[in-house]
Amino acid sequence: MPLNENIERLLKAREKKPKKVYAGIAKKSAKRLAEEKAEKMGGGAKVSFYELEMWFQDKLMRHWDYTGMCLCMECGSPIPHSFSRHATAHLLPKKLFPSVATHELNYLILGAGCGCHEKTHRIDKFITMKIWPEAAKRIKVMIPLLPIDELRKISNQLLTALDNT
Repeated sequence: MPLNENIERLLKAREKKPKKVYAGIAKKSAKRLAEEKAEKMGGGAKVSFYELEMWFQDKLMRHWDYTGMCLCMECGSPIPHSFSRHATAHLLPKKLFPSVATHELNYLILGAGCGCHEKTHRIDKFITMKIWPEAAKRIKVMIPLLPIDELRKISNQLLTALDNT
């Protein structure tokens, strides 16, 4: 390759190319911005940490006795005081239904160690439990209290199970 062609090629390579401009990292994620917008619009209210702590404390004082033990509402196995928060199962999840997250009836005491708490995560397993009639009664009391945006989050499977109870 002749020298002139090499020099031309090198000069072209040295020419300033426009630098790529990258967008900076957003200070808030799109998800967080959407949540804040929903909060401003009146929806998506979250339960305060203090309110939730007081609710759990009330359940602790109500169900755990002076020995530091409570019985699982399903199988009767003892639950120690140290597992009180894990054993308090929300009937309507607090993340999806913040308006009733700290409602007086929105819980059951079910042991995490005996596996009863885990059975409440699926409706098909939950309706076979001994505690289901009590849970259904409590859920039926809370459903009219839900705002329309939360009411839409209730599954058809749960509504069918409540109708059959």
